[in-house]
Amino acid sequence: MNENKSQPLIIGHRGAYDKAPENSLKGFKKAIELEADYIEFDVHKSQDGALVVIHGNDILRRMRYNKSIDEMTLSELKKLDLGEGETIPELWEVLKLAKGKINLLCEIKAKGISYEVISLLRDEDMLNSTIFQSFYVDVLLEVKKLEPESDLALIIPITEEYLPEWGKKKELIETVIKLNFPIIETRFKNVDEVFVNYSHKHNLKVFVYPLNTKKIIDRYVTLGVDGIIVNSISKAKKVLEQED
Repeated sequence: MNENKSQPLIIGHRGAYDKAPENSLKGFKKAIELEADYIEFDVHKSQDGALVVIHGNDILRRMRYNKSIDEMTLSELKKLDLGEGETIPELWEVLKLAKGKINLLCEIKAKGISYEVISLLRDEDMLNSTIFQSFYVDVLLEVKKLEPESDLALIIPITEEYLPEWGKKKELIETVIKLNFPIIETRFKNVDEVFVNYSHKHNLKVFVYPLNTKKIIDRYVTLGVDGIIVNSISKAKKVLEQED
């Protein structure tokens, strides 16, 4: 990460969410063209062992498939239409597109695939330009064991319907601090000035998602968060230009 950057990192949520199908090569290419700092994407594993970039089984259900990702072969997954002629990419395809052009916020969605993900990134010499995120503590600990210098973000699963009091939020922040992960990530509605200040006091960076409007983006830029995971890279760019 760029430690000297005063403004938050602009992270394209699943690519350029408002410009192209999510988690698609077209979306990632658009994010590069819009000059986001990072692209955020999700990694799963197919039945026959391919690392694929797709949000989750919710995408399959949306397409009226009853199988899960790990029950489908790469060939089957490649037949699915994400829209605009885009198909589900393999991780190596995303790395090939992104290498030397943009940084990565890679969410490891499935357990047991960390070694394969790390190996592929290591082979492409892209570990230094990657932040790993997960909801699973054990996944991040596995990544840390494999690559001790990796930047790690623990996603705190506080839903929009459940906004705990400060005491509970403080416990969650302290959990991340004790694990020695450098980044805490959560939905923007759970983050306020106290949350940011307490995290920063303990040298913990704060990433928030998903930010959709200029008003919301501006609020969290003003709060001083370190990364904004946005559905519109162009809106985020305009807000940051106004902040200069």
